[in-house]
Amino acid sequence: MSLVQQRFHTLLSTKLGISESEFTASTTLEDLEFDSLALIELSVALQKEFGVVLDETEMTIESTVGEIGGKLDELVAA
Repeated sequence: MSLVQQRFHTLLSTKLGISESEFTASTTLEDLEFDSLALIELSVALQKEFGVVLDETEMTIESTVGEIGGKLDELVAA
């Protein structure tokens, strides 16, 4: 797991109150009971933490934690 992905997992835990034991790379945001408001909160938190923006096509409730972490790796490296 990359440093960016570790920071993402920590952000899910600290900012959104989701225990790291509740998710794996294959867990979807829907599995974590995200709704549209939670997606917006996550998007804002990611922008503040990493300085990147994930749009609606890159992050949906069907997205997995692993997919989002991978996309963050790509965007932060760019």
